[in-house]
Amino acid sequence: MSRSIRDLRELICLSRFGFRSDENDLEIKPNESNDTILFYFDPSVLNSWLEITSSRLEKLHSLTTNTFINFIYFWLKQFDYQHKKSLFQMEFDLYNEHLLLAFTPNDIDSIQINQFARQILHDIDKQLGEYSIENDYNFIFFIDIFNRYKRDDQYRTLLANLPNELTINRNNRLHLQWMLAIRAFGLIAICTAAVEFFEKIQKTLEQNGTTSK
Repeated sequence: MSRSIRDLRELICLSRFGFRSDENDLEIKPNESNDTILFYFDPSVLNSWLEITSSRLEKLHSLTTNTFINFIYFWLKQFDYQHKKSLFQMEFDLYNEHLLLAFTPNDIDSIQINQFARQILHDIDKQLGEYSIENDYNFIFFIDIFNRYKRDDQYRTLLANLPNELTINRNNRLHLQWMLAIRAFGLIAICTAAVEFFEKIQKTLEQNGTTSK
């Protein structure tokens, strides 16, 4: 079993797909049509992605209660939708660039990869649509789950929340594990980016306040 898969299983506590700790990685079967795009995925990137993801989780977990409450107020009351959308789009584009580098050039085009990314991060894709307060609450809930960092059912369900069109009739568990890693990498990156953006604004305001005295 590769180190990246072991790390992934530890990260999401085996997920809702029921992977066993003693389960061997399955061979890739080229006749599985639903797995086509993942035939061209380079899993060697997963080790670094999972290390980055673990570091970002620690960042979210280290948020103080006061900072998180201030973030919630900022997100709901002070940060308008167009700026939220711009932030989400910028971070989604960065995520997409990582995926482009992880797939074999010339075999999969950027449109296919973008569509795949939108499916993997379907909950973030909703944030790029029409504004709703429900989307705001959902995003705050994601960060709250990562901030608590209890590897409970909510935590596992969030990280393993792949849409049915990516999992139905999919027998290649190795590809499922790759998708879980790809999802964790993107979702936690975007949650972390939002918090870091808020912290930068707070720091700038504090510096300006200090300077003006």
